[in-house]
Amino acid sequence: MRWSMRGGPSETPSELWQDAVEAVLRQERLALVRRVMVLAETESTQDAALRASADGVSSLVVADRQTGGRGRLGRQWVQGEAHDEQQRQKAARGLGVAATFALVKRDVPPARLSIAAGLAACRACESVVGVGLGLRWPNDVVERGGGQRKLAGVLVEAKGETALVGIGINVRHEADDFPAVLGGRAASTSMLGSMATRLDVLIELVRQFDRALGMDPDSLAAEWSRRDILVGSRRTFEHAGHRYEGTVQGVQPTSHIDLVTEDGRRVQLPALTTSLVHEG
Repeated sequence: MRWSMRGGPSETPSELWQDAVEAVLRQERLALVRRVMVLAETESTQDAALRASADGVSSLVVADRQTGGRGRLGRQWVQGEAHDEQQRQKAARGLGVAATFALVKRDVPPARLSIAAGLAACRACESVVGVGLGLRWPNDVVERGGGQRKLAGVLVEAKGETALVGIGINVRHEADDFPAVLGGRAASTSMLGSMATRLDVLIELVRQFDRALGMDPDSLAAEWSRRDILVGSRRTFEHAGHRYEGTVQGVQPTSHIDLVTEDGRRVQLPALTTSLVHEG
């Protein structure tokens, strides 16, 4: 095995990823998608996957580098800025997994897709780091305890009969590869001691997403809740232009959040249209 200067196994060239993923789909009889596309660079895997599935074939689109990704509820995905040559070289490297599953005519509610994707990303990360991780509603994969740094996130969008499930996982990043705006709030599988390559993580993600979508709703919710890190903590949420601060009493990942506010009121915030306000 060849080793890279970053202290782990040398990455498989992205030109070989398509064949590797297709082989796993075929050998393990995974019915998640029928087409795999790997792009050297794209602005958004969500947009590329929508185009790839326009003929009605469920597709997986992966990018070595994504330049204009977007996040949940209209947020912009932060790539970071290049202030000097060293930063430009870092920005040009592919360090994570940026993938979108375009699922055509898959009769799964968006909320269930979201938690299935979050669980799949969490399990994929757990399989390579060797420790249990947490899920921060709705679908952020984070460390347990400490600063609860984020390793992965999910974006689900509906476009006609196609559900776009975008999943981003930090794999080979070092602390200084993240933009300053994240200020210690992000981590990678490598930073947690894993020597897995991006292809390793991608293949495990495909396996785990296929398995999660095959779970019955109750089992899926139970597995998600077992990893929940919000219950019992004081948090601030935003919904319909208003902020609510209090103690999280419960999280029903496909429907709502139960919160007790500072003045003792109990409120239920709808899952699909509520966002968690991050501290710091």
